[in-house]
Amino acid sequence: MSSFGKTFNIFASLRKLTLALVVVSAVSLVMTSVASAQNFNAFGSVVGGVEINTKGVLDVEREALSNNDRQKLADKLNGTVADLKQAGLRMISLKGLEAAMAEAVQNGTELPLEVQYMAGLQRIEYIIQSPETNDIILAGPGEAFKADEQGNIVGAQSGMPVIHLQDFLVAMRYANNVRGDYEGITVSIDPREQGVANLQKMFSNLNTFNAQHARQAEEVMGPQDISLTGIPKDSRYARTLVSADFKMKRLSMGLEKSPSYLPSLLQMAQAKDTRFRKMAPRFWMECDYQPVAVSDDGNVWKLRGQGVKTLTDEQYFDQDGKKKAKRTENKMAQQWAAGMTDNFEKLSQDEPVFRELRNLMDMSVVSAIIRQDNLVEKLNMDLPGILGHEMVSTPSWNIPQQVPTQCSFVKLSKSWLVTASGGVDVDSFAVAEKTEKVPSIGKMVALASQRSADNWWWNAN
Repeated sequence: MSSFGKTFNIFASLRKLTLALVVVSAVSLVMTSVASAQNFNAFGSVVGGVEINTKGVLDVEREALSNNDRQKLADKLNGTVADLKQAGLRMISLKGLEAAMAEAVQNGTELPLEVQYMAGLQRIEYIIQSPETNDIILAGPGEAFKADEQGNIVGAQSGMPVIHLQDFLVAMRYANNVRGDYEGITVSIDPREQGVANLQKMFSNLNTFNAQHARQAEEVMGPQDISLTGIPKDSRYARTLVSADFKMKRLSMGLEKSPSYLPSLLQMAQAKDTRFRKMAPRFWMECDYQPVAVSDDGNVWKLRGQGVKTLTDEQYFDQDGKKKAKRTENKMAQQWAAGMTDNFEKLSQDEPVFRELRNLMDMSVVSAIIRQDNLVEKLNMDLPGILGHEMVSTPSWNIPQQVPTQCSFVKLSKSWLVTASGGVDVDSFAVAEKTEKVPSIGKMVALASQRSADNWWWNAN
């Protein structure tokens, strides 16, 4: 597994100054400018609220769709999800999903919306192997879906994000990129050495500070480069990783209002009037699951745990902008990371992009289990639409490549902190490899048998 979240942290101490400065990158994105959608609709692809332009640069935040776009999306959704209204434990047949995809391709039509949004499934909790029908069934909470004001496709009752087929296809097709010597599925943001050196030089010549200097710091630092590994860089999956990473960063560094239960790192420092050391925290998110539950007969798997945790360590850069080895731990950063992990459920309700991130991790773990246990081969299944690229290609969006630097600062006693930090690591096979026998989940086999022959999804009673 390669390193991830390689973003820069610099500290500059100015004796006569009384502010902490945070340099951090802009966040999240709305997926517009479809290069090729083919069987997918061009709406419902918002992740966070900021556009990526055709040059791959994150633009200013958009709070809502235009009235015209919102009406188009509402018209498109109207009347398509009547049978999905009953919320509950939703089950999806992969064999049936494959057939529904193939039918649309054969007819030369767009995939039905219930296919594009996985019948309103909101989290995959179970994988069920059905040797009798040579099928794999996925199960989890589901409900009818709608579009919110930003264009997110969410549950009609809960308002929580639904799973996108295009994300599931990426997870299934690229599952093996996490195994062995592959790079893994990661996102990171790296400053350019020249930008870091420029910033160091700027601070060496300062003995006062004002808003003009904050803008100057953004300018001399310049853009930072986004690195993605393991999945297509033009996919919605990739954009969600980037969006979740930067949302975390903005919250930690006070670039947007933090919820009361998770004050920003700067708020914490200001409350304690802390003198920062010559280093700065780097935060990243990774998988956080209990051992996967497996039934006695080995036909049912259940994902357990909240799925995501936040961790921290520290790095710093020398005067030439080169990254140096990490130093001692930062207890305040550890406290913030623990706070985000402990409050993840609440935070993911307030900031749905984190629930979308968990969905990605769930899908990747599910894909790892299917690959690891060779379920497709054991059941003699043919899934060219789900596992291949020829029948159905996922939409191609503008690739996130660069992030402009932004500044935020608060008043402290004696020191300055300059930092940009973050990353996401999806190590799905490490989760899939740890299992525990739990006989009680075997009952899911009976629920999975309730499927009618002509329906690829159903609610378990």
